[in-house]
Amino acid sequence: MNQMEWAIRPVFAGIQALLLLILPMLMPVLVPLQMAAPLPVLLTALWGGPRAGWMGASVPVIGALLLSEGILFPFTTFLLFFGFPLLAAWLVRGGWKASHCLGVAYLLGIGVLLLFFVWVLLSGIDFETEITLKLNEFKPAIMASMTASIAKKGVDPVFLAEFKNGLDALIHILSLLLPSLVLSGWFLLHTGNLLAARRLVAKRVNVTVFAPEDLTNWRIPFKLVWVFLGTGLLAYVTEGFPKQLGANLFFLVAMLYFFQGMAIVQTGFRHYSVAGVGRGIFYFALIVWSSLVLIVMVLGLFDIWVDFRKRFFSTCKEGENSPGS
Repeated sequence: MNQMEWAIRPVFAGIQALLLLILPMLMPVLVPLQMAAPLPVLLTALWGGPRAGWMGASVPVIGALLLSEGILFPFTTFLLFFGFPLLAAWLVRGGWKASHCLGVAYLLGIGVLLLFFVWVLLSGIDFETEITLKLNEFKPAIMASMTASIAKKGVDPVFLAEFKNGLDALIHILSLLLPSLVLSGWFLLHTGNLLAARRLVAKRVNVTVFAPEDLTNWRIPFKLVWVFLGTGLLAYVTEGFPKQLGANLFFLVAMLYFFQGMAIVQTGFRHYSVAGVGRGIFYFALIVWSSLVLIVMVLGLFDIWVDFRKRFFSTCKEGENSPGS
């Protein structure tokens, strides 16, 4: 039996996806598993074709329909978890590279963001104020819980004031960047699953599904830096709707430089033969230490002028365009 034969069994893959979606609802400790829900359907679509992919996706969507009273929840489930994997599998089977598929996902995210802000502008809704009011509804309960915890542990009350200031700052960031945070989460979800599928297929089968490419050589076009600077300036010098639009676009463009920084880091790992344990520690640090995320993003940004990979790791092929060209 082929090692990937299970992937062409759409019902089995759909059941796996459904379990990955439902189990975290019953056991919150399993929430990270929910991020892998698209993977079985993606593998099914890659290996068995579009029909197999749609059959696999129908199982969790029907499950969502049975758990809800309308079509909004199953439709949202499909869009969040299974719409892009079906599209990506179709593109990959047509000869597209993984990076090109992720480019399509990114452009879809930008398109959705712009449509959202067009709707906000036309409807006259002050989205940032509305979200701030909603988030502030949870603030008294959070502060009461923290106050009770401090009283039990005998912590310095100054900490409570610092916590309140931190909570206010978090609410401000969420109200300003919520659209781009949601879209970046969606993009990262499908980036992880597509790269995982690429690795699994490469290890388990002898048939080429993904077009060969070295993702460590991935590079952002130089001209995009003007979009990065322009959206950052818009977010900094304006207020209201223009500020929110600029801040959200700035955040999504900055995410591209984070990925370019990760390509540099991966090149360094390969150049110095860093073991899996060392890489795992780095990835864990990315999750728990936000400053490291910023460092990686800045590394990717300055790469357009410095070209760290060519300068320090000699990975650029002869004749390859240098940064800024």
